[in-house]
Amino acid sequence: MADLTNIGLSENESKIYMALLDNGALPVSRIHEETGIDRRNIYDVLNKLISKGLVTFAIEDKKRTFQVTSPKRIMLFLEEQKQIINEKKKIAKKILSRLESKFETRTSSVEAEIYRGYEGIKTIWEDTLNYKEAMMIGAGGFGHDRMPRYWISFNRKRIKRGIRWKELVIDRMRNHPMLKEKLIESKFLPKELTGPPNVIWIYGNKVTNILWLETTPIAFVVHDKQIAESYRKYFNFLWNKVAKW
Repeated sequence: MADLTNIGLSENESKIYMALLDNGALPVSRIHEETGIDRRNIYDVLNKLISKGLVTFAIEDKKRTFQVTSPKRIMLFLEEQKQIINEKKKIAKKILSRLESKFETRTSSVEAEIYRGYEGIKTIWEDTLNYKEAMMIGAGGFGHDRMPRYWISFNRKRIKRGIRWKELVIDRMRNHPMLKEKLIESKFLPKELTGPPNVIWIYGNKVTNILWLETTPIAFVVHDKQIAESYRKYFNFLWNKVAKW
C-alpha cells in the first residue's frame, strides 16, 4: 500500500484499491468491512478512483459493485498526471513574470520573513541561486547532512550557474566532504566561536539566520541593503583577521 501512496494515491484510495484487488468486485458494505473506512467517505474515494480510471462499477439486480481496472491503467494514470503537470508548467511560465512583478511590489516594504521546516529551508536555498555569490558565517554542513538528496540536486544547479560560496566554517568541518565541492572557498573559525547550530547567510540585500534545531529548523530572512552590507563587513573582518585556512 505504501507504494501506491508514493505514486500519488491517498491512504484511503490505496486501501480501497488493494481491497478490490484482493477480493474482486465488492459492494460498499464489503469495502467498509475490508478497509474500516466510514461509508460516507467510501463513495467520495471511489469517485476519485473512478475519475482516475483505476476503478469501475457494475449494476446487477439494482446492486452496485466496484472492481479495479487492469493494473496497467496505473501507468496510464501517471502519464496523464505528467501531461497535466507539463501543461500547468507552461501556464506558470507564461504568467511568472507578471506574478513576480506583483510580488516585488507587494513585498517592497517587507523587512523580515520567517520560514519553518525543511521545505522552508529549501525555499531559501532556491532563492540563493538568484545571486552570483553567498557568504556564510558558522557553516557546519547541516543542510548537506540533513537533506542529502536535495543537496545533490541543489549543488548541481549552484555549480552550473557558477555561484560562488565563501564560508566561515566551524571546527568540526575539517574533514567534511562539502569542503571539496567546486566554487566553495572556506576558512575555519576558532573553536571558541563555535556555538549553537545556526548559520548566517549574506546574499544580495538579504541576511538569513538559519537555526538548525533538532526537530524543525527555523530561518529568519531580513531584506535590507544596509544590514546586508554591515554583515558583509563583519564577514570580511572575520575572514581577514580571525579565521584560518
